[in-house]
Amino acid sequence: MTLFEYLAIAFSLVFSFSGMRLVSGLPHAVQPGRRYWVHLCFLFWQLLTTVGIFWAFWSFRTVSWNFLTFLLVLASPGLIYYNACTLVPENPSTVESWRDHYYSIRNRYFVGVTCWIVVVTIISTVVLDMPLFHPARGVQVAVLVAGVAGVAFPNHRVQASIAVFVLAVSVVLLFTSGFRPGSFGPP
Repeated sequence: MTLFEYLAIAFSLVFSFSGMRLVSGLPHAVQPGRRYWVHLCFLFWQLLTTVGIFWAFWSFRTVSWNFLTFLLVLASPGLIYYNACTLVPENPSTVESWRDHYYSIRNRYFVGVTCWIVVVTIISTVVLDMPLFHPARGVQVAVLVAGVAGVAFPNHRVQASIAVFVLAVSVVLLFTSGFRPGSFGPP
């Protein structure tokens, strides 16, 4: 077993917890009369992000690991888990209105998204040596802008626009990366 394979166990566990939290909230979030489509968009985006970032973790297979690098890289799945827990509470059956829930957690969620993309940008620069003008930088800037706008503008139309925007950016990223694992690291 290589060091990467050993450390990937920790990353995989956190990603699994995130995915399980999001998927367990889906049946409750789609119930008629309770659902809110903007919340559902972010729930699906967070699920897509969880799977996509796990897929991209192959980029770290050639990293020279030490404990600080491990902690820095582990911060990304940790923040993804934080965002999943923010979107889906521990007992989602108690949520009477997902719209009310969304607006009550909106600031925490978007602060989490903003922190996550800042950490991803630091990791891709420091750990993966990603060039400044790599195409993924555009996605990082787009998500950063979406995170800041999500905190700054509570208006329903702005929130709906952000939801559609992040889903669209994610789909474009998936198609431009060619669905290859480790698309953001060394070949």
